[in-house]
Amino acid sequence: MTMIAKADKVLKDRWRYWYPSVSDRGETARRLSEFYATRADYHAMTAKAEKRDHLQVKLLLNHIKPSDTCVEFGCGGGVVLEAVAERAKHAVGMDIATLGLRKAIARSNGKQNTMCLQADAAYAPVKNECANVVYSLEVLEHVWNPEAVLSEMVRVLRPGGLLFLSTPNGFSLDLHLKLRWPIRMMNLLGAAAVYSRSIAGRQMFRNTEPDLTTVPSYSDCDMITKIFPRSLVKWAERNGCEVERMETYFFLQAKGVSADSRAQLATLATHRFYRYFGDHILLLARKHESLRPMRGDSSRRGLCP
Repeated sequence: MTMIAKADKVLKDRWRYWYPSVSDRGETARRLSEFYATRADYHAMTAKAEKRDHLQVKLLLNHIKPSDTCVEFGCGGGVVLEAVAERAKHAVGMDIATLGLRKAIARSNGKQNTMCLQADAAYAPVKNECANVVYSLEVLEHVWNPEAVLSEMVRVLRPGGLLFLSTPNGFSLDLHLKLRWPIRMMNLLGAAAVYSRSIAGRQMFRNTEPDLTTVPSYSDCDMITKIFPRSLVKWAERNGCEVERMETYFFLQAKGVSADSRAQLATLATHRFYRYFGDHILLLARKHESLRPMRGDSSRRGLCP
């Protein structure tokens, strides 16, 4: 490959990274549906017991009280749902994929305080203001419209309740990696454009092409959405939530190999610009006590433990 061809490839790659799009939404949706229906290797990842030890899961569990009703949007194989059910009064999990939900149902079999539902997270069959805690872990990147899912999460949440979510940052600057300076400069330009768009408009996400051909699959192979972290905060505030914590260096700081690297990441986490471009988004928000349901009223039909 010539230098010109290499440069062209890099430019196109960086453009797709910072300005993602989906060329054929109908075909992509069809491929995703087939992927979820047939790829047992992918669904096996959602049921690994080691998920209990993930940092975001431990943090979530620390916020759950014995009297809580908790609802999980995108429960996959039910590993986290099982851990939540051990601490909460009631635990409800929903997922759209049959293969994944079967594992969750098998895991929760016989537990009176656990309910598993097959449902689209954007149309949750759960009553308004039913939960003390609603959470979504590594799910929003896999849905076409995360705003619709977030709206449902807020609707289901009781006033004063906790909204807890984590999702990969599709617009990470990868500051923890050693990148060549041309790549670093292109990334900074792309990040500046994302930052500007999040100030100027209300767009919270962009859809991107998933990679459904790799075997064995990996956790983000079906990623179809990239969220703007700064816009996510603004969305939560506009929709009746007070953000208690938002950071994108939560995992990187925990993995810091030295005191210097951890200190550097801590500085980036508070920077006006760089704080939005770590590798992962962690958001904790509290629904305002006075906020009424976003759609419908308290008589909306649905399940409630």
